[in-house]
Amino acid sequence: MAAGGTHHSGRDNLREPHLHFESVSPSTTVDPQAAGELGSFVGGYVGSMFALFGVVLLFRTLNKQASESRLQSFENRYFELIKMHRDNVVEIELKGASGRKVFVWLLRELRCLHEIVRPVATACGQTLSDNQIMLIAYYCLFYGVGPNSSPTLRFSLSEFDPGFVDALVKKLGETETRAKAKSEWELPYEPFEGHQSRLGHYYRHLYQMIRYVHEQPSTLEIVKYDYVKTMRAQLSTHEQAMLLVNSLTPVGRNWWKKGLIVDYRLVQNIPRYFFSESELDMAKLFKPGYFEWEEWIGGVEDQARRVSET
Repeated sequence: MAAGGTHHSGRDNLREPHLHFESVSPSTTVDPQAAGELGSFVGGYVGSMFALFGVVLLFRTLNKQASESRLQSFENRYFELIKMHRDNVVEIELKGASGRKVFVWLLRELRCLHEIVRPVATACGQTLSDNQIMLIAYYCLFYGVGPNSSPTLRFSLSEFDPGFVDALVKKLGETETRAKAKSEWELPYEPFEGHQSRLGHYYRHLYQMIRYVHEQPSTLEIVKYDYVKTMRAQLSTHEQAMLLVNSLTPVGRNWWKKGLIVDYRLVQNIPRYFFSESELDMAKLFKPGYFEWEEWIGGVEDQARRVSET
């Protein structure tokens, strides 16, 4: 060590660094411009969504109101047609009967005619099927014979042998034939005079009534079968039987052409054996399961099967 020298500690040469930390805090100042832009964006977006929701809700409300209006309009007309049908039935009159009772007499007269047509055809050398016999009998019932109606009847039967048609018209016009039919079939009126004025109007309106439901657009969203079922309930058994016969003639072919008889089961309440096979072979006209009596028999058979298994 040098004399007079100053002794410096080594620690004096090592200075500790001084670290200065400044606290950083987030700014509490909001940029008004940025906030305004954000608010405008959110407000516009949310507002647009609410506006769109409002439009959709309004559209659905208007669409529902329109659908309800169409349904109400349909049902008003529907019930009006049912009332008109009931009125038509009440207004049908025949000496000694009115309303649905008339169809009982008409069916009796039809069966009487059915028994007359066959022997006349045989006598004239004509071989006719059961369906042809029923067709001729119905035309005789519908048009009748007489000064005004016989020409129309002959025209409707123009597909058959003219000699046979003339013999049939003559037979039905005989006093003895009419008196015998009236007595044996207990008819309260003079038979074979025709019922075009009664049945023509009745079947035209009935057809229009069923077709009104059948031709409703799918947008109406109705179960058509249920509405026609209510209409079918207005028909008595004899009305359904006469409707079936009418539908099998050229004047009633649209009942089958449009599928109304089958699709809506318009004659399903006709009892079993109501028509004999020589009158109408129902098994050839309808598939199994069509008639109400088949459901009843099926239920009885199922019950009997369950009993036998216990």
